[in-house]
Amino acid sequence: MTTVRPGTLDDAGPFLQIRRQVFPWGVNTVAGLRHGWELSLRNAKGAFFAVDDEQGLAGFARCDLNIWTSEAGACGAMVVVRPDARGRGIGSALLAAAEAHLRSIGGSKLVAYALDEPDTLRFLEKRGFTLTHEARYQRLLLADLPPAPPIPPGVTIKTAAEIGPEAVYAVDSEAMLDEPSDTPYDKVEYADWLEDIWEGPNVDRDLSLVVLVDGVPATHTFLYVDRESGRFMSTGTGTRRAYRGRGLAKIAKSVAFRRARDAGLVEGYTGNDEVNKPMLAINEWLGYQPIGSERSAVKTL
Repeated sequence: MTTVRPGTLDDAGPFLQIRRQVFPWGVNTVAGLRHGWELSLRNAKGAFFAVDDEQGLAGFARCDLNIWTSEAGACGAMVVVRPDARGRGIGSALLAAAEAHLRSIGGSKLVAYALDEPDTLRFLEKRGFTLTHEARYQRLLLADLPPAPPIPPGVTIKTAAEIGPEAVYAVDSEAMLDEPSDTPYDKVEYADWLEDIWEGPNVDRDLSLVVLVDGVPATHTFLYVDRESGRFMSTGTGTRRAYRGRGLAKIAKSVAFRRARDAGLVEGYTGNDEVNKPMLAINEWLGYQPIGSERSAVKTL
């Protein structure tokens, strides 16, 4: 019989070890996980669940409301099971606990993300999920970057630290409106964004950049950095609608990645929805190589 216990912030370290096995392209730290979990508990009615075995943490689940959307009842859940502990009912027990919590706090539309592999997709479909978007994950060796594109007249580049959070938020919140997703990111309040993104311990504000056109912030790119491993995750690159089609995202990423290389980082990772062809084209030009994919899945609770 599988025993599910409440998860705690102290599970962050063991969970990160499992996460690295299952999602090798994910860049995170214990501090970054704890930061996100604390905000989930405080702001999004979140809950955590865990299962232990003789080797320690065998599986973990996180669930909470989506507070960045106007869609009532939107919520999310994440269930990860250690690879050698699968097939013992741990994932089923954790998902059931997460769904029960979400129902209790008003969740009605559950969005989850899963490895694009047959066993995992069958697991979700058997439990009432409908598969939707596909995301491609990619790896980039910084030693192999192509020549940087020219900087057009009137275009300048500043670090996120130099320009400050309000200017970055203006770009990010507008770009999110067009991000491919099962739930629209159309209610991103500044205070929540500041806590979650800007103040997150993984965001390197000296390597994350903003491209300005005639002094107006137009494009941004975020880098989540784990200096201990020499890796970063490009977690968000966006351009305001009025400035698209000018190659600004290519400039932002090219310059940011060169600075990351000069800072001692050796490889980067990113993920893109397969419908986002312009960003996929930029990443292919940069030299990213596919290493895996995920599917999003939706279930009505």
